[in-house]
Amino acid sequence: MKKWLFILLLLCLCGGCGFKDIDKRFFVVSIGIDKSEHTNMKYRISLKLAVPGSSLDNSSAQYELITQDANSITEAVRLLKSKVDKELDFGHAKIIIFGYPFLKENGINELDWLNRRRDIQLVSWVAVGQPSAEAVLGTKISHERMPGNSLLLSFGKTGVESGYVVSEYLFNFYRKKKELGLDPILSIVESANNHFTINTAVLFDKENVKLTLNSNETRLFNIMKASINKVEIEAPFQDSKFFVSVDHINSNYHIRIPKSGPPYVDMHIKMRGVIEESASGPLEINQFSQYEAAVCQSSEEKIVRLLKKFRDNKLDPLGFGLKYRSRHFGTVEEEWRTWQALYPELEFRVGVEMKLEGVGVIK
Repeated sequence: MKKWLFILLLLCLCGGCGFKDIDKRFFVVSIGIDKSEHTNMKYRISLKLAVPGSSLDNSSAQYELITQDANSITEAVRLLKSKVDKELDFGHAKIIIFGYPFLKENGINELDWLNRRRDIQLVSWVAVGQPSAEAVLGTKISHERMPGNSLLLSFGKTGVESGYVVSEYLFNFYRKKKELGLDPILSIVESANNHFTINTAVLFDKENVKLTLNSNETRLFNIMKASINKVEIEAPFQDSKFFVSVDHINSNYHIRIPKSGPPYVDMHIKMRGVIEESASGPLEINQFSQYEAAVCQSSEEKIVRLLKKFRDNKLDPLGFGLKYRSRHFGTVEEEWRTWQALYPELEFRVGVEMKLEGVGVIK
């Protein structure tokens, strides 16, 4: 008897809940935030809605893109609901794109709605859209089997493994915005001719766009962070050059503050790979040590230049300041003031160790 009373109670409780069947929902797979073209509006919000298909062939990757201008994201979402006949479900929104012009004008102060909504996953990927978030979400990829899946494969590294992609979760992006000594960085997704290009990145000084990295600088950043294992490196040799395909990277660093002399970062990077291309023709196996030395010297010089560029622009995407604070005691304000005075004087000593395992098939 008690069992039936318990089941009846559950049925009564569920009777008033807001549950809707799956066929009465639109699943939002991507969110775009742009600057409105209307002077009296702040936002242009774009939602990419997945339209279920009967099979997983290429033609079934159907979607609907709806947009709305408003002065708040909450208002825009409420107005967007009036444009569809089903409830909007944000539980599958795994891609969040900020338009580059919007970030240039407003910075990264618009994360409150994304972090406060209980139905938006904090493991969603965040990126910057060029020329706009709407253009990126509206790009129709011919080989996509599910709406928005191509960006998920790129950022999640379950598909392509590119040395130019900086993958960032929403929760970590929000953390970097608040954390002293670690600055946010996002990949730029460029949309053109029905495809994406992801090989540059943008750096923020907690609030605003501060520096844009080109493709080579983005690749070097990923090498220093050791967030990738597969990357290609160019190295000059005599009057020519060759290219190395790296398949393993290990990186670590220490902040040294000697009693006499300037403070410095002691960074060590170990890489392993094979020579993939040579502009000078066949390479000699007995010259391995010279090839390795050429890679090390070239990489060290480029990495030091990039680190100095970060320092001169008062940016810290690698978290030097956070590591310094974690190893020194005092109040947060004292630690931060000390680091801010120390960082402009910081020098960089980079050591790269390259282990070549072959010169390719051609001997």
